[in-house]
Amino acid sequence: MAAPDTHHKNRRLYESVAQQIEALIRSSGFRPGDRLPPERTLAGTFSVSRNCVREAIRTLSEKKILESRRGDGTYICAPDGSALADTLTRADRLRDARLRDIFEFRQLIEPQIAALAARNITPEQLDRLKILFFEQERKLLAGEDVSAPDMEFHRCLAAASGNRVIQEVIRALGPILSESRAGSLQTDQRKNESFRSHIRIIDALERGDADGACQAMRDHLRRVEQALFGDTPECPDQNNEQIKEIPEESDSKR
Repeated sequence: MAAPDTHHKNRRLYESVAQQIEALIRSSGFRPGDRLPPERTLAGTFSVSRNCVREAIRTLSEKKILESRRGDGTYICAPDGSALADTLTRADRLRDARLRDIFEFRQLIEPQIAALAARNITPEQLDRLKILFFEQERKLLAGEDVSAPDMEFHRCLAAASGNRVIQEVIRALGPILSESRAGSLQTDQRKNESFRSHIRIIDALERGDADGACQAMRDHLRRVEQALFGDTPECPDQNNEQIKEIPEESDSKR
């Protein structure tokens, strides 16, 4: 019979819409007591019927995530129910999984970018990286967000690789890669690890050491990932090594 198949299809559809509404609540900054957009608007947003939206809202109301008020609309419930807590926990897990994927991608490409940069970097590009390093140091000491100079440091490395395709890929993926450098992820441990790692990368670039730059970037990403998640394999401890002071001006590239 066709009826049961239709029923299951409709159920899957409104359950999917319910999940999308949950995602909308998280991503749009809705707070408890805020009113959702009207059913008509949601139906247009998700390209479904208003009946489907009603079923999705009813499902979320049963979970105490939403509250429908007759003649007034649908509101976000106060975060005092286990269902909303479960929703937020699930969102955290999804975020962590995505961040791990991003770091896995970065481990595949950024060490090789650093190696290419060691071979092709110009004195002007090296000076630019040093300026960004000092800017990162200034912000770190001032307790400010260091994500901007951090992001620019890696973008400049891609430019220093001399490979136009790499530059285009990094530029195109910028919004995705920036998720791994968001200000909310910049713990004190991560900031310090990033700062120490960048000086090692610059040191290798200044020597024209492709293998050293590749390894320094690989260690950098592992340390940052470990600072975030605490469960990645440790790389050799260099925290106590003497870091060479960066001169104000770079020597000519060897």
